[in-house]
Amino acid sequence: MSDLQNNNESKNFDFPQSTLSETEEEQSIKLSPVEKVIGIFTDPGRVFKALRANPTWLLPLSLIILMTIVFTVVTKDLMIEYRKEVIYDSKRIPEEYKDKAIDQLDNMSPKAYYIQTVGGGVVGIVIVYLLVSGVFLLVGNFVLGGKASFKQVFALYVWGNMVALLEMPVKMVLALAKGSMHVYTSLAIFLDPANSKTVLFQLLNGVDVFAVWKVILWSIGFSIIYRFTRKKSYIAITTLYIIFLLFTVTIGHLFT
Repeated sequence: MSDLQNNNESKNFDFPQSTLSETEEEQSIKLSPVEKVIGIFTDPGRVFKALRANPTWLLPLSLIILMTIVFTVVTKDLMIEYRKEVIYDSKRIPEEYKDKAIDQLDNMSPKAYYIQTVGGGVVGIVIVYLLVSGVFLLVGNFVLGGKASFKQVFALYVWGNMVALLEMPVKMVLALAKGSMHVYTSLAIFLDPANSKTVLFQLLNGVDVFAVWKVILWSIGFSIIYRFTRKKSYIAITTLYIIFLLFTVTIGHLFT
């Protein structure tokens, strides 16, 4: 009887030790901003462990916004041409208004363009990041029964989006070389660009090499922040991405 009690006490004592060691390991990881930026691409697990203990997001968010501004400025002329294509192809804009809308784009001053595009882009990034982080938090805390703060989840989502620092330069170079914003790094590359408005094309375009990379990083971060298994995290994040892709494709077809 005494041995049984000792074993039970030992078991009860071992579990807190294991949990404590994980916490201590996370708190012991001290990474500089530069180490985090490099590490998110080379050793994301270590970065997310550091973020669990000390979630930060201002640096990656600032870098992403800065790269977005550079992309917007460099591709200005191509973006205007792309907007014209969208207007011409739209079935919801009456024909008599299309020429007027095109004229407004042609006569838009550089200042107005940058205020509208850069300002709108920055605000859009912040809003989307907050909303998606909220969804991650809802799924992690309430659907899957984990426990994390919004700051931790927001940090993992923003750092996972650091892939954009590679994605935007690559797509910017491809766009400038092609003279068009219709560049693809997804499975859509195997289809005729003339079919870019079809559901199949847009779904395959969602299977983008950079999008897949983000899903992998988010899944790794999700498993570490919540202490879930990798399998559970991959299933959760991949499912969310598929739902998001289906939603955006559906909305795109309803409003274009």
